[in-house]
Amino acid sequence: MRDKITFNFFSDTREMVIEKLSAYFGIPQSAITKALEYGCSPETFINDLRINLKDFDSSNVCIIGRHVTTASAGSLSSITQKGLLNLKQSLQEHTPLSEYLKKQKIQIDVDNRLIHINGKSIPIENRKSSDHVCFRGKKTVCSWSFGCEAFEKLTILANKLYNLGATLEFFVAGTLDEMLGYSTVKHCPEILDTLDQLVSAIHSPYGQCTYPLCCGWATEDKNCYVVEFPNTLSNMETYNPINYLEAFREIKGCFAWSNISYDDYYEHRIPQRVYDNRFLIDTIISVYVYYSREQYGSLQPGFSVTPELLKIYRVDDGHLIAI
Repeated sequence: MRDKITFNFFSDTREMVIEKLSAYFGIPQSAITKALEYGCSPETFINDLRINLKDFDSSNVCIIGRHVTTASAGSLSSITQKGLLNLKQSLQEHTPLSEYLKKQKIQIDVDNRLIHINGKSIPIENRKSSDHVCFRGKKTVCSWSFGCEAFEKLTILANKLYNLGATLEFFVAGTLDEMLGYSTVKHCPEILDTLDQLVSAIHSPYGQCTYPLCCGWATEDKNCYVVEFPNTLSNMETYNPINYLEAFREIKGCFAWSNISYDDYYEHRIPQRVYDNRFLIDTIISVYVYYSREQYGSLQPGFSVTPELLKIYRVDDGHLIAI
């Protein structure tokens, strides 16, 4: 069985990446070096080297990911025993996050699209329907023209859980400072920020959110950790545009040597490896041509990472300490 080619954008030099890319695509390193010039894009790189994106099996590639989380000494055992769970599992299974929310009288039933807050069940919607019920008991259902802050926040939650698939998200490149500076991850799970805003908008529509969920989590005895793991490229979600049909105009130039038509795209007949290989090329160009170190990835919906694949580091005064 062929060994996978592993790209580690946290530590690989440009020369190492070119060597690995040459082995994967079967293209001389000198040609790849020439193509990776300032001003190149995935489209120009693919066309200059005449790459058929269908020809290369993305299951033969691994990309190292890093996930930032916080945990107490006791709750860290959840990661070492269960691995890194996706957002859906973290909310519905017996986890430190779900138990914390339960203590705050919040439960999320992802499968049935319900959030339970203080015993009240609210459908997790991102579109008002004829049977939509006002959060504050108004008999007249509000319209889009008037808006509703609580519903806007509920829409954000719905997007995370359904449009984005409640996936496991992580960095595929970035400095430690960049990772720790992303959203709330240094202090608490990002989903708590979303829930804080939702609960605040429901209970105090004109008040200021004080973020009790985020603050409560952060004030407990917790350390910040970076969890590192390999991801098979074919298991990653590498193409999920907001407007699928409109996005074809931006990506069609990458298909010139792959014999892919708009009909193939429209009918969803394009093999996943095509998008995976483009993602790999795009990430390499971003990191090693334009030095945009902060890059993101996510696993496909339903995927998680088993504990034996994890390397866990505690963040201590700007350094990673292996544990």
